[in-house]
Formats: sequence, structure tokens, C-alpha cells
Amino acid sequence: MVHTRTAGALVLPVIVGAEFLLQLDTTVVTVALPEVQAHFGVGVPAGSWLVNGFLLAFGGLLLPAGRLGDVLGHRRVFLLGVALLAVASLAAGLAPGFGFLLAARVAQGAAAALAGPAGLALLTSVFAGDRAQRAFGVYAAVTGFGSAAGMVLGGVLTSTAGWRWSFLVTVPVAAALALVGRTVLPPGETRTARPVGLPALVAALGLAAGVHGLVRAAESGWASGWTIGPLVVAVLLLGLFVPLDRRAADPLLPARVVADRVRLGAFACLFLLAAVLGPYLFFLSQYLHAGLGFGPLGTGFALLPFAVALLVAARFGPLVRVRPGVRGVGGLVVVAVGMAWLSRVEGGYPTGVLPQLVVIGLGVGLAVVPFTVLALSSAPPSDAGVTAGVAQTALTVGSLLGLAVLLLPFGAARGNPFGAAFAWGAGVALLGVVVAAAGLRRS
Repeated sequence: MVHTRTAGALVLPVIVGAEFLLQLDTTVVTVALPEVQAHFGVGVPAGSWLVNGFLLAFGGLLLPAGRLGDVLGHRRVFLLGVALLAVASLAAGLAPGFGFLLAARVAQGAAAALAGPAGLALLTSVFAGDRAQRAFGVYAAVTGFGSAAGMVLGGVLTSTAGWRWSFLVTVPVAAALALVGRTVLPPGETRTARPVGLPALVAALGLAAGVHGLVRAAESGWASGWTIGPLVVAVLLLGLFVPLDRRAADPLLPARVVADRVRLGAFACLFLLAAVLGPYLFFLSQYLHAGLGFGPLGTGFALLPFAVALLVAARFGPLVRVRPGVRGVGGLVVVAVGMAWLSRVEGGYPTGVLPQLVVIGLGVGLAVVPFTVLALSSAPPSDAGVTAGVAQTALTVGSLLGLAVLLLPFGAARGNPFGAAFAWGAGVALLGVVVAAAGLRRS
């Protein structure tokens, strides 16, 4: 039996460790894709679905999975998600064929949707006050670090042990987290309400269609039928979801979750922050590869200072004694300055990229923690899971939409397309400043 004090000290590592794995699995496959495609004899369009399939399951199930945590208990759903991640990662690493591997990636996305919101909800219920600020700081920092580490680890594993280990490396860590979590995570209260069947299905299909449309927009442009069709379906399904959910005895998305102006403003700021961050990492990776000649492994290491800066700012930012909303606005201003500076993209990595990505990392770290705290801390405990699901949906959809939109100025720019994309990113960050100033005045 684990001592009570020891168990309490292990709660945060278990939750943030799981989130690190979720972020790692999102990006680790990116570097391994060429090897996977060569092994199974598939082209780039088919190979891209190893990323897209994960995103479809993850984005489509976030909201229903978040509500499921409110119904069945966040501890139970979190442990289920982590255990499923271990099983799905083992299946991916041992996949005998491409179709099997794709199914395993979809299962990984479903596991991420279960564990992600439930982990956030557990943080909200276990930690309070200054401890919550510090816990969310560590959580946000590990999230950013996991994304960058995935590219580095994927490059190392693929070049040394083979692409299968990009998936198998998750198995022992996820299994250990599930076993330790069963011992140290506090038991939560289980509500007597039951999940809403039809609204949950409609929401999942609508979100999955929207994610699919945004992925297609980034790949094929906004005029493609594969973009327009899924987006129209998403609008219709999500429009149908609203009246269905309102008539339900136990709504999937209670109106009170989005009725509070401060909470809604925090969701909007997380959405806009992701709309900057997703394209930034994509275009910067492309620039490091195409513009500076970095290989996959070199690109991953080149992005690590961004993750370290985010880690430092997220960990120590809460020590600055200003209101969370003010700190979040300040972080967005720093992001906008860094993006505008990066839009010049002059010189080599040491002077033309490194200082800018450190500034952007500091800004993201300063912004993401207060917005996350404002979104989650004001929600009633019975809605913690679905609130976390909305927050993570905002981050996922914001990143995809930002990438799809910013590809327009990238494709239309003459002379310096990367600079044009980064300049637009600075504009989106400034829009976030306006939204934060208008929506978070009470914080």
C-alpha cells in the first residue's frame, strides 16, 4: 500500500505523465511516416491518415468523453483511457498490415479523448488555489514539451530501432501510469445520471466531420469538395445537436458551461492561442527543413528551446502576482511580438530563429495557464469533465482551423511565404488580446 503522503505526491506526475504521452503520440508518428509508408508500400495520401485518423477520433470524441467522466467518474475514465492507450500502442507497434495500423491509430485517438479531459478534470478537483496554478503550469509545460519531444524521439527511434518503436515506447509507460494511477488517484463521486445517447452520437459525428473538413482544407484547399462536404455535414449535425441536447434530461453540454462570460472568453482565448500555435509549429518545421536544410532529427532538436521556454514560463508565470486575465493578455502580447519578429525570417538559426522561438515559447507559457485555469476553475464539479472537453476541443479545432486558414496567405505570398504566415499569426495573437480584454474583465 502506498503511503498517503507519497500517493499525494504521485497524483500530479501520473496525470501530466499521461498528457505527455498523448502529446508524444500526436507528433512521434510524423517523423516515422516515410519509413511506415515504405514498409507497407503505401503513398503519402494513405500515410497521412495515420495522423488524420488519430485527430478524427480525438477531436470527435472529446466532448462526449468529457461528459462521460462527469457521469462515470473522472478517475475511472482516465484510467480506462490510459489503459486503452497502452493496448492501442502495442497493437500499432505489432501491426501486420497498414489497415490494422490505421485502426490502432484511431484507437489511440479515442484513448486520448478519454484520458485528456478526465485528467484535466482530476487536476481541477484535486488541486485548489495556488496549488492549482502550479499544477496547471506543470501540465501546460509538459503538454508543449511533449509535442516537441515527439519529433525528437520519433527521429531517434526510427533511425536506430525502427519505426515500430515509435509506438511501442508508449506501452510500458502507459501501463505503469495506469497501475500507479489505480493506487494513488483519489476516488471521485459518481453521478447517478446516465450518458445521453443520441446527442452524444450527433456531437461526435459532427465534430469528427468538422475535423475531417479542416484537415482536408489544409491538404487540398477550401474549394475542394472533400473540404466543403464534411464542413457542411458538421454544421448540419452540430446545428441538430443543439435542440436535441436542450431537450435531454441530462444534457451533454449544459448551457451553464458556456453561459458564463469569463469562461466563454477563456475558451475563445484558448481557441485563438491554438490557432497561432498549430500553424507556427507546422510552418517553422517546414522552414527549418526547406529553408535551413535541417533534417527531421535536427528540426526536432531545433524546436526544443521553444518547449523549454514554455516550460519555464508556465512553471514560474503563476508566481507573478497579477490577475490571471492580465497575465494571459500579457502572454498573448509576447506571442504577437515574437511572431512579428519571426515574420522577418532573416539569417540562420542562431539569430534568425532561436531568439524568436524562445520569445514565443515564453508568451505561450504565460498565456495558456491562466486561460486554462479561468476556463476550468469556475465550473461546478459536476461539469468538470465536459468543461475540460470543451477546452481541449477549442485547442484541437483552433489548431486545425488556424493551419487551414494560414495556408491561404502562405500560398498567395510572393517572395517570402513563411514570413507572410508568421505575420498573420501575429495578427491572430493580437485578436486574442482584444478578445481577452473584452471577455475577461472580471478576472
